[in-house]
Amino acid sequence: MDSPVISGWYHSAFGKFPDIDPEQMMADAAIGALSHARLDAEQIDSVHVGHFNAGLIYQDFPSALLANHLPALRFTPSVRVENACSTGSAAIHSALQAVLSGQSRHALVVGFEKMNGLPTAEVGKILLKCCYAREEAQIENGFAGVFGNIAQAYFQRYGDQSDALAMIAAKNHANGALNPFAHMRRDVGFDFCRTPSEKNPFVAGPLKRSDCSLITDGAAALVISRVDALNGQQHAVRFRAAVQVNDYLPLSRRD
Repeated sequence: MDSPVISGWYHSAFGKFPDIDPEQMMADAAIGALSHARLDAEQIDSVHVGHFNAGLIYQDFPSALLANHLPALRFTPSVRVENACSTGSAAIHSALQAVLSGQSRHALVVGFEKMNGLPTAEVGKILLKCCYAREEAQIENGFAGVFGNIAQAYFQRYGDQSDALAMIAAKNHANGALNPFAHMRRDVGFDFCRTPSEKNPFVAGPLKRSDCSLITDGAAALVISRVDALNGQQHAVRFRAAVQVNDYLPLSRRD
């Protein structure tokens, strides 16, 4: 079989929206992706939901939620996957396998997270569940502290990489400025990201605020299709390769 393609995609608003309904956010992204792919919900053969949650919201079973807004998906196979920071990628990989196996001609992937319903400190504790709790749950500054420790070890081995970090952060902010759904739409530039300041202080190790992701709400959706099932979309994006791997969870066991 030819490699699968992304035939449609959409993402709903990212940002700080205390009153936003996560179910509606998820549905908006799915409906947008279906429209972009020129498909009806009836043509979807499987649904693959990426959702970490871990206590961010009370609703902890999202696999069937889309049928509330798209009744045609009521009996469509649906699965939820969770893989920490790689949750969205894992959902895409799940859909790819469904398409490559021949089970699905069109697979709908939806990733969503609602993070702003709890105080920031509580969100930090929840995110730390992604680390190896037995050894790392008490690391200062939460999950940013985990990554700060990794960055510090990298600096110690290869020298100060602050310029590289600032280039990455500046590039990400510049891309966000082009995205109408992004939480932040400000191209803050290299100098801001490189220089510690009151607005951009160090958060953990060598990581500054501009290096760290925001606490935000948002959703994104893709439709992954077989090449022979396309409706003539000129915007389709082909997968050349996709690999999923695993590693030891404790930082003490990883280089």
